[in-house]
Amino acid sequence: MSLGLRHVEKRKKERLSGFPTRSSILKNALDILIYPIAIGGPLAMLPQVIQLYSERDASSLALPTWVLFVCFNIIWFVYGIVHKDRPIILTNMVLAALNFSVVAGILLFR
Repeated sequence: MSLGLRHVEKRKKERLSGFPTRSSILKNALDILIYPIAIGGPLAMLPQVIQLYSERDASSLALPTWVLFVCFNIIWFVYGIVHKDRPIILTNMVLAALNFSVVAGILLFR
């Protein structure tokens, strides 16, 4: 079971309060910090996308890998919607868009 699912199950068993948690200052700070990280983390991929489209060279990129990334992001996105977890939704929405743009670039420039 992945770490994320263990966390959800632990919260259910302990009947902890919902998101955001109010049990400590550190947890509140992390609850707030996760939103910029949810957007900023995936944007770390932006240089790869820019390089792909500016150089128009996809020879070093593997199409199956990037297609799998898109599929995984879509599954995580749906998981976030079902569980109403905004950081998961935001992160995977941005990642899916960036990964899809890499897939499109690979198909265009091969």
